[in-house]
This record gives sequence, structure tokens and C-alpha cells, in this order.
Amino acid sequence: MASPDNPRLPLTSGASPVVKYMEMRNQTQTPSTSITITTAQSSSSTSNQPKAQTNLSINEYELRRMPTRQRRVVKKTLMANVGYRLGKRKNLHIQRRFVGDLMCVLGLLGIVLMIIECELSFNRLDHKDTTFSLFIKATISFTSIILVGLVFYYHRIDLTLYCVDNSIDDWRISLTRKKMFLIMLEAMICMIHPIPGHFLVEWGSQYVKKAEDGLNFINPYRSSQNVLTTAIVLNSTTMPTINTPISVSSTFDTNNMDPTKPYVPIDVMLSLPMFFRLYIVCRLLMLRSHLVRDASSQSLGYLNRVSFTFPFVIKAYIQQHPAICLTTFCISSFFIASWAMRACDFNEKTGHMSMLDATWLFVISFTTIGYGDIVPSTYCGRGIAAITGIIGVFSTALLVAVITQKLELTRSEKYVHNFVASIELAKGFRDQAANVVKFGWRVWYLKQKGKHMIIPYIQAQRKLLTSIHYMRKMKQQQRKLNDNCVTLLELYSVQSSTSTTVQDTSQKVSLMENKVDKMEDKLIEINQGMVTLQDKINILLSRIQQR
Repeated sequence: MASPDNPRLPLTSGASPVVKYMEMRNQTQTPSTSITITTAQSSSSTSNQPKAQTNLSINEYELRRMPTRQRRVVKKTLMANVGYRLGKRKNLHIQRRFVGDLMCVLGLLGIVLMIIECELSFNRLDHKDTTFSLFIKATISFTSIILVGLVFYYHRIDLTLYCVDNSIDDWRISLTRKKMFLIMLEAMICMIHPIPGHFLVEWGSQYVKKAEDGLNFINPYRSSQNVLTTAIVLNSTTMPTINTPISVSSTFDTNNMDPTKPYVPIDVMLSLPMFFRLYIVCRLLMLRSHLVRDASSQSLGYLNRVSFTFPFVIKAYIQQHPAICLTTFCISSFFIASWAMRACDFNEKTGHMSMLDATWLFVISFTTIGYGDIVPSTYCGRGIAAITGIIGVFSTALLVAVITQKLELTRSEKYVHNFVASIELAKGFRDQAANVVKFGWRVWYLKQKGKHMIIPYIQAQRKLLTSIHYMRKMKQQQRKLNDNCVTLLELYSVQSSTSTTVQDTSQKVSLMENKVDKMEDKLIEINQGMVTLQDKINILLSRIQQR
């Protein structure tokens, strides 16, 4: 028997392989649906199939304990049952949403812990050798391992769902090379995270920020035994300790590092790719969308061969709420890119770039202005600035499209505006036509009086030409207004009315053809009657002549 929390309980009969599914919900009871499965009877299959195979109320645990050959036969029998497929498909959708929620929580938790650990180092509140830093990184590693496992489990559920939808027995059939590549890429993205320890890699550019000589900066990426020595050296050129003087050159030779060179820590290089985990949020939006969860929408999609993937869902969201989607995207890009610029720009003297400078650098890069007052000092920062500029151009294009859509008049508003504009143009056209008649008559009158060389005649002629020009201009504006009134909706309405008229005309023509056919049949009958009448008359005339 199935579990009591299953909304669909299979009821079997021992005489025949009939499966009955009854809804166990708080609804009105409906008669159960019986689906009879006819299987081919053969001597070879009968010998290999025990009586337990006829019972279709087999749970997953019993199915896994069966032998491989017997399991395949039972799976084929179960997959042929529509009710079983629908119930399993519903359970798989629920499992996939639950796994997607767990992946989103773990991915965001790892990103938040990564930012906290990096900020502690940026602000010189903690060192990489402390227990707290190791604990945070160990937590990030643990969540990353669980996340990678959930990635494989999610795709296993997805493949099983694909098999159920397409009546495929083995999930390995749907595992193509492209699917394997995407799974491995996703696992690699979720696997990248900062490892315990502290390492530095020189990754500078030609531009290096100059720091003041008196700046006291403690490098959070050095080990604890070198922090005091570095601070003393940065404060003075030569600082005596107990009996031995310490110089700048000897100290930096010991640490093997130039204080004016920009460096990118290994933690930053491994932390920035963790933002790629935000694709899980996009997947969560897709799984939680009403288009994916609604059974009627899924049925319409299957009938019209439309797959409810993330591009379709995000386009639907942008179509419904363009301003909210664009604002959310811009704000998310603002915080992520600003923090990434702050993390990438690290110098031995100046430390990391401040958050205010990073936000200002993001703004001038996002808007493609580039004042040049703040410049990234590493190739990592330059790459992020270039990506920010590309995102800014893309967002500007979307912003123009959204503003255009918001400023566009609705259909009713457009009709009212065009109607009022056409009335104003018609009124102005009549006024100018009256002016043409008035000034034309005045020009003719002055010309008849012989006053065609005086100033009133010239003024009247100028006003006449101006009125004619305005008449032509208003006529052109009326034509443009009529052209602007024609949109796709008007074309659709005209096409629908035309199709209705054509359909009525075709029906009338078919009726007329039927009437003409009937008239033709009647005429043929009349012709035959006339021929018969003529024969009879000829016979009568011949008899009369014989008498």
C-alpha cells in the first residue's frame, strides 16, 4: 500500500490488473477512475513474471529491492498507467521545488559568510590565522559540499521528470553530452569558495596608487608574527628595537614583497566567482512562478510546444513588471560590482579601496562617463569596471524601452487624442480655406482697381500665399494622423470583420449555387417534358393525317 500522506492512493484488484486512483483531499467525493492495462500474454514472459507483478500498488522501496529484469517490466507496466504518471509527476515537481529552495538558502548563506569573512579582513578586525576565520571558511566549505550534492540530486530529479513526461523507462537515455556538460559546469560553479589560509598573488597594472609615507596600515593578509614589524617599518625608515636596527629594505626583503605594488589575495580570487551562485535565485523564481506551478498552464504549454524555461518566465515577468525588474537588476549590480571593486583593489600601503570610492567608480563606469579621478589599480578591478560598463549600456537600453512603454498612450487614450487632434485640424483647415477665399477676393478687387503696386495689395497677396501654405500643411498633418491611427489592433479588427464578411458571402454563394443547381434540374425536367409533349403531338398529328 502507498503511504498515508500520498494524495493519490492506488487501489488494486487481484483478479485483473486494474488500477483505481481515488483523491484523498478535502473535496467532494467523486467516483474512482478505472484504467485497464492490457499486457501481451506469452509463455516466456509468464514464466519470468511472478504474481507480484500484477499488483501495481508497489512503492519505491519494493521496486528497488526487485531484480533488474523484473524491475524493468514493472516500470513499463506502471509507466503505461496515466494515473500513476500524473501522481509521480506531481511528487517530482514538489521535490524539485524543495531541493531548489535548499540550494538557494545554502548558496546565499555561503555568499553572506564569504562577505563577512572578507570584510573582517578588510577592516583589520581579524586575521586569517584566527579560529573564527577558519570556522567561517570551514562553514563555507561544508555548505559548498552540500550544495554540490544537491546540484546532482536536482538534476537527477529533473531527468526523472523528463522520463515521466515522455514515458521513458531509463533516465540515462535523456542524459546527453550537453546535459552532462551543464551539470559539471554548475557543480564547478558551486564548488568554488575561499579555502582556509592566507595567500597573495601579484596581479597589478601599470598604474599604482601612491600612499603617504606616514600612513600606518596593518596588512590583514600577513601572518600575525610579521604585523608588528611591518607597522614599525611603515611608520619610520629606521626603528631600533632591543639592540638591532630594522630598516625598510631589510624588512621587505624578508617578507619578499614591495609595499607599493598592488596585490589580489587568493581569497578574493576565490570569493568573486561565488556570486555566480546567484543563478540559483533565478532558478527559484522559475520554479516558484505560477506559470510553472499551474497545471493548466503546463497543459497549454505542452499543447503549444512551449517549454516553461527561465528565459520564458523572465520575459513574462519583464512584460508584466518592467520597472520593478529593471530596478532590482540595477540595485543588485550596484552592490555586487561595488563590493567586487573594493575587494579587488588592494595595495600593501593603502589597503583596500573604500566602499564610497568603489561605489563612485561603479557609477562612473556604469554610466560610461569615466572622470578619471579614481582608477582601479589591478587588472581584476579593470575587468570588473569593463563588465560594469557593458552592463550599464545594456541597462540603459532597457531603461529607454521601459520609459517608452510607460509614456505610450493606451488604446482608448490614443483614440481620444487622435479624435481631438483631427477635430482641431479640420477646424483650422476650414479657417484657412476661408482666409484663402477672403484674401483671394481682396487681391482680385485691388487688381481690378489698378492698385496692384501699393502695399495693401502686396500684404493681401502675402496672406493669401500663407493661407494656402497652411492649408497644405494641415492636409498633410491629417494624412499623418490617419496613418498613425492604424495599428496592429485596427488591422486585426479589420481582418476579423473582413473574414466574417467573406464567410457570410461564401455561405450566400454556396446557397445560390444550390439554388442554381436546383433550377438547372428543374429546367432539365421541363425540357424532358417538352420533348415528351412534342412527341405526343407528333403522334396525334400523324394519326389525324392518316384519317
